[in-house]
Amino acid sequence: MNIKHLKCFIQLYETRSFSQTGELLHITQPAVTHQIKKLEEELGVKLFIRDKHNVELTSATIPFYTDVKDILTRLNIAIAKATDYDKQFSSNLSISYDNSPLENLLLPAILEKYQALEKNIYLHLKTANYRERKNELLSKKTDIIFTVKDNIETSDGIIYKELYQSKMFYVTTLHDTLSRKKIIDIANIQKKPLILLNPIQCPMEMSQIQSKIQTLLPDSIVYYSDSAAIAYVMIKSRIGAAIMPEFICPIDKELIKIPINLPDYISYGIAYLKENYSPKLSHLIDIIQLTFAKSGDIIRASSGSADARRTD
Repeated sequence: MNIKHLKCFIQLYETRSFSQTGELLHITQPAVTHQIKKLEEELGVKLFIRDKHNVELTSATIPFYTDVKDILTRLNIAIAKATDYDKQFSSNLSISYDNSPLENLLLPAILEKYQALEKNIYLHLKTANYRERKNELLSKKTDIIFTVKDNIETSDGIIYKELYQSKMFYVTTLHDTLSRKKIIDIANIQKKPLILLNPIQCPMEMSQIQSKIQTLLPDSIVYYSDSAAIAYVMIKSRIGAAIMPEFICPIDKELIKIPINLPDYISYGIAYLKENYSPKLSHLIDIIQLTFAKSGDIIRASSGSADARRTD
């Protein structure tokens, strides 16, 4: 087994195409087939099932992909550090997040300030779902994660610091008859088609709030989306309006977010292992907390804010 075999496997897993994998790796399609075959022979398991039109995964493929992807990522970091002659990094720090609009809005400023303070720290950013982020933290593959509270509050050794308490918002198009309201009452959305996050894939706290909303709205048609990004597409298609916490609401001129008159909220923040606390991590935490503390006006003045759009 060598790195070429593993890189070939990663590309084939992600493209599900032998020809496209060959193009990306600048090798022939038969060479891709040969490398995958050699890898399968060495492992003693079948990783792909191929017919004339499709490439299917086997039960062994997904866990192997997760581990190999992590190994190659760490290897690339090590190579980058070893071959970077312009800078000498004394240490590294890994940050895992969800790629939400709020994170994308604030992280650039956070990281810019941090790099100005810690010039010798090699930063590694990666995105993952909330379960993967927790597992990466516990296995020490990540130093700090952005997360919801109920994802980590029962885990020993994890320190959680709340950054934001988010109530639920009604996210819709500007054409919605409710788009000019300052606040949405449950009575306003009776029988409205709604888009909720897939309860199997979202945090328990979110799933519980969604269940409560469905109980209050027994006559509403409910669509489930596997991600916030899919929900945005569904909203723009006028399939329905979404209900979601503010920190994943889109920053999009075609959409508007309005707070729902419910007492429930979701706690969002950062988490790290107590044993890994260090000055370099402390500096990042301070910057994150300060940025979020000063960013309420920025968040609410974003293009997705109802008040920012309203002229009456």
